[in-house]
Amino acid sequence: MYIGLIGCGIWGRQILTTLLKLSVRVLVYDIHPQHCDQALQIGATDATSQLDLLKQATGLIVATPASTHRAVLEQIRFFGKPIFVEKPLTTSYADALAIGNLALPPTFLMHIWRYHPGIRLLGAIHQSGRLGRLLMLRTSRTNWTSPRLDTDSLRTLAPHDLTIIQQILGYIPAPKAAVAERHGGHIRSLTAILGTDPGCIIDVSTRYADKRREVRLQGTEGVAVLANEQTNAIDIWYGNDHTSVAERQYEQLFFDPTPPLELELASFIAYLRGGPPPLSSLAEGIDLMRLIDEIEQLA
Repeated sequence: MYIGLIGCGIWGRQILTTLLKLSVRVLVYDIHPQHCDQALQIGATDATSQLDLLKQATGLIVATPASTHRAVLEQIRFFGKPIFVEKPLTTSYADALAIGNLALPPTFLMHIWRYHPGIRLLGAIHQSGRLGRLLMLRTSRTNWTSPRLDTDSLRTLAPHDLTIIQQILGYIPAPKAAVAERHGGHIRSLTAILGTDPGCIIDVSTRYADKRREVRLQGTEGVAVLANEQTNAIDIWYGNDHTSVAERQYEQLFFDPTPPLELELASFIAYLRGGPPPLSSLAEGIDLMRLIDEIEQLA
């Protein structure tokens, strides 16, 4: 099996390394000669600036900047190969709708946090009822600046949090309110409120000196927390709003430490071999861009 990897920049190289770990041969396409050289050094079967050579691949992964996704998909749709596209689908809802009209072969979105074992465990904790009735789901995603220069912090970071909400709840509630910090017209920090029962709050920012990744479920009978992306456990504190510090109970639940990128790529490989499709369809990716547009208009 050959996977065609389109784009071998910072994240593309991580995808390449993981595909090789999964024992898949990889053909890399990149317009930058130095990226092709790096791909060959990492272990790609071939690296080229000729897109047509990817026609021999079994499936295609698009890891170019989001602003190029529409143009790339317009070119590779004729190859007739299943496609896995890095998030966000594009940088505007208008482009997302245009992509939806391309009559693409089976196409899926790479929403990596839907594969994170800790997020999936939080979903199971919620479904079990051990926290009582879920009242609030909160996410924090912050760091300093971003290597993605073709879009803002809302489109770079929020797709992760919205799909985390989807994975835990089974749906994404309607946006209710938002406030944004803009620099030169570009959103660099944003807080959004979605839904009411439960309510969801997402905080995204590229104005923090430290990197934070936290997901919290707050219920009537307890709170469950994924503290960061490095941990392999969920912290749970049991108790209601009247439970004292001395009375509350603590539990730690461990989960599979397999990196979510490995699980995500393994799902695409399994699909190419006849298995079930990856978790996020093209239609879901388009609708996510609609929600992001709604949030931006509220801010």
